[in-house]
Amino acid sequence: MTAAVSPRPRILVVDDETGPRESLRMLLKPLYEIRMADSARAALEVLGEFHPDLVILDIKMPEMDGLEALRHIKHTDPAVEVIMITAYASLETVKQALSLGAFEYLIKPFVRHDLQDVVHRALKRRYASVGVRTEIAGLVDQMRTLAARTRQLEEAARREQTEQSLRATQLSILRAIGRTVVAHLDLSRITATVVQQLRDGLGYDRVRIDLNTDGASIEGTDGRLVACPIRDAQGPLGHLVVDNRAAGPPLDARECELLEMLAEYLAVAVRNAHLYEDIATTRQRLEQVIACAGDAIVIVDADDRIQGWNPAAERILGRRDADAVGHPVTDFLPEADYAVGKRRLAAGAPTHVFDVSGPVVADRATELSITLSALRDGQRASDAVIAIVRDATAQRAMETQLRQSEKLTALGQLAGGIAHDFNNLLQAILGYTQLMKQNPTDTVIARSLPILEAAALDGAEAVRRIQQYAQLRRSETSIAVDLNEIVEDALKITQPRWEQTVSKDNRPLQLQRDLEAVPVISGRPAALTEAMTNLILNAIDAMPDGGTLSISTGKAPSGHAVVTVADTGVGMTEAVSRRIFEPFFSTKGAGGSGLGLAMVYTIVQAHGGDIRVDSAPGHGAAFTLTFPPATPAPTVPTVAAPARARRHARVLVVDDDPDVLQTFKAILESFGHKTVATASGAAAVEIFARDDFDIVITDVGMPGMSGWQLAERLRAFRRSTAVIFVTGWGLRDDEVARLKALGVTDCLFKPVQGHEVDTAIQTILSGV
Repeated sequence: MTAAVSPRPRILVVDDETGPRESLRMLLKPLYEIRMADSARAALEVLGEFHPDLVILDIKMPEMDGLEALRHIKHTDPAVEVIMITAYASLETVKQALSLGAFEYLIKPFVRHDLQDVVHRALKRRYASVGVRTEIAGLVDQMRTLAARTRQLEEAARREQTEQSLRATQLSILRAIGRTVVAHLDLSRITATVVQQLRDGLGYDRVRIDLNTDGASIEGTDGRLVACPIRDAQGPLGHLVVDNRAAGPPLDARECELLEMLAEYLAVAVRNAHLYEDIATTRQRLEQVIACAGDAIVIVDADDRIQGWNPAAERILGRRDADAVGHPVTDFLPEADYAVGKRRLAAGAPTHVFDVSGPVVADRATELSITLSALRDGQRASDAVIAIVRDATAQRAMETQLRQSEKLTALGQLAGGIAHDFNNLLQAILGYTQLMKQNPTDTVIARSLPILEAAALDGAEAVRRIQQYAQLRRSETSIAVDLNEIVEDALKITQPRWEQTVSKDNRPLQLQRDLEAVPVISGRPAALTEAMTNLILNAIDAMPDGGTLSISTGKAPSGHAVVTVADTGVGMTEAVSRRIFEPFFSTKGAGGSGLGLAMVYTIVQAHGGDIRVDSAPGHGAAFTLTFPPATPAPTVPTVAAPARARRHARVLVVDDDPDVLQTFKAILESFGHKTVATASGAAAVEIFARDDFDIVITDVGMPGMSGWQLAERLRAFRRSTAVIFVTGWGLRDDEVARLKALGVTDCLFKPVQGHEVDTAIQTILSGV
């Protein structure tokens, strides 16, 4: 059943191409109610629901073409008017469409006026047909009129066929040019193709494309010269000029419309070509930047294989590009560290930074700093990764030197006070020694010996603290530590500097201690003492006019151990507080390396702790360190060890200092050991070669042949003899592995007490 006529005629537009479909909608929507379908089947589905007055139907469509759809529409509602549209018209197709009941047809592209005219006429006939179905006589008159005009229609059809053939030629040229515009970005190639197509296809005398010219559209008085502006939303780009003044006919309205459409295509092409040139220039610059970058830039695909890298990567990683591309990135980076970085990037982290030991390049071991970041596909992160690899070998060496310089600077600051303390100890030793020489009675000796021993032990303890601070004494990688003992050791180390500041610089300083019971933590005493010493020295430096240093310890509600170092000095701004732990950041000018607090931060982090600073200008600063408590060790039932019988050993003692050599010989003999003493490494080798010893005790620092060299010579004779080192210099971390390689059993630090030597000997003899 046909629906009643609505205030606004209903038009159904059917075309499988979005552009023509949208174009028709925009042209018709001001006057009509529009519904669109992208296929014939979709049109048939909405036909009964929408009840259109007019259907504008494309002929060429996939699955079901327009002619088949026309049959179904006329079968459903013969009164619906249908206008056929096509870009490939033929007389046979036109006749078939008209025979099936189509009102008329339009050839793409068509102008607004033609469209509006044929739609108006079709709707007029539609409404006339609805209103006068019962007037059969009028229809008979129309049939007579149509019969009389048959010849005229046939003649018009022949003319239309010729015109449509011309339009088809124009459209084919437009499509060919459009394909060129879309397929290429080279502007010179595009313009040459357009000019050639217009000349060859339409026979124009002259065609040119003038770019970067201003001015309005120019048209000759007789229509033989037309200049269509090429412009886009950003402004004019040039003109498409057709000059037919030599011999060609004037351009008609449809040709001008075609040229205007082509000018729109050219505007897009010109703008895209300019963008392409900008992109190509930017890409060239970026490639140059990457090629000249000092850091290695490595592109890694989603399968963790190297897609490419820059010349710096060849230098830093020691492998040519051809030998790296396609290989797993884990051939160059540690797999565990890389996997952690990939997980963090997948979780949303922008970057992941880690340090590794790199390959040996040009006989030089390298240290690398790696920064991983996810490559993005538009706004979406992909599984690909870019790795920036920086050769940090020189920087790490410089940092090591600066850290050592920082320690030496601190030790230098302490040296004056330490000398003062040692002079006091030596004064006591010298005074009581002279007193015993002048009055060698048992009473004087008995009173003096404990004082001499205590003075010597105090001196040894001062040396021990300094060596521990400089990390010249071995300590366990992780042992149970009482933070109160760390604080006391740091205060003893810094006491000479403290006293020097008060007496020499005339700066009033006060110390407030508030040490409470704290949970035992797991850590390295030397490193923790170094951190605490740095905080105390910084606090002293921050009070140029004097003040109060407060140190407190306690237990946090979480069970963590807490130590706070606070001063009443100059304080810091918020901006300085945020950067205070950055390496090489210093507020002391040339007097500071910027590594003191950075080392403190590193030490605290290495112990699983946290450090916080609270400060304001003029109100001092407070550093709060928090450490997790040590995990209690499992309780193991203790079994009393059976008492061991003391054993006596045959010992060779080597030391270039005669007094020390004789002291060692006397101490060992007092414990019952058979001892041979010699003052040089060369003599020790000769004695060792002709005699048999259980143990060799040797000084490390000796002229001619050091203890290290002596141990190597002795091992050439016999590896079963135990070797004990004695040193007054201390022992660096890198020398521990050398001790093990030489099979040195123990290392004792001067001054050595007799029971320490005997304990070491008994341990060796018992095989423990």
